[in-house]
Amino acid sequence: MVIAVSDVLISNMCEVFNGRIEKGRDRPIIGCLEYITDYLMKRICNVMKEMKKTKGLLTPTATDILAARKTVASQYIARWNGGDKYQVTGALQDQHVVDVRNKTCTCRKWELIGIPCRHAIATLNEMSKDPGAELDIYEWVHKVYFLDTWKKTYSFKVEPIKGRSTWPKSECPTKLIPPPHHTQVGRPKKKRRQSKGERLRKKEKASQGDGVNATQEGGSQKPTNDGVHKLSRKHISVTCSKCKNKGHNSRTYKGQGGN
Repeated sequence: MVIAVSDVLISNMCEVFNGRIEKGRDRPIIGCLEYITDYLMKRICNVMKEMKKTKGLLTPTATDILAARKTVASQYIARWNGGDKYQVTGALQDQHVVDVRNKTCTCRKWELIGIPCRHAIATLNEMSKDPGAELDIYEWVHKVYFLDTWKKTYSFKVEPIKGRSTWPKSECPTKLIPPPHHTQVGRPKKKRRQSKGERLRKKEKASQGDGVNATQEGGSQKPTNDGVHKLSRKHISVTCSKCKNKGHNSRTYKGQGGN
């Protein structure tokens, strides 16, 4: 069984890569591949420089997560049941069971991410009170967060290539002709196409933000068929841009005069 060891449920990693190659996506296929090759070479070199600066057994992100959980774990109390399980209690009725043998916790964060949760660290602190116990917290961390694993991930190298003038000529008797090009109307779109659900979520956020301002000024919201709340202009005071008086606008201005 393959374990993801990640709590990321969004596509930010793909979106970051998609944003990096934005300048190369408009090029032909060979030019786009050359752009991606150059980007990967720079990416690998930058990561290798960060690896040389890193000290310790874990990656910088895993080290920060583990250090933050160690700080919080000092406020928890672990009680041994005489077997392989501990009852860990904290503030605000935060109580869970840690199974030392199976390396699990009922909060499920340990199994999900692969880094010991605060309950597991509190259990480890309680177990370390035994003089004969030889415990290492790094044995409870998944191997994917180790610095050696990070180095193996970026151990491959992108081979540099020569210029196009030195490329061998193809001996294929068939000559491939590009398809006819039709210039589309309007400016070419570079942004990715958003799904319907993503567009609805953005509309809901925008309507909620405008709804707060409209409510303060006396406006109201009306739900539409697609579930998005649309603002109503009823009970909203209008200010004229010419005379600065309320009750009418510049189109219905009839020389009332300013204050």
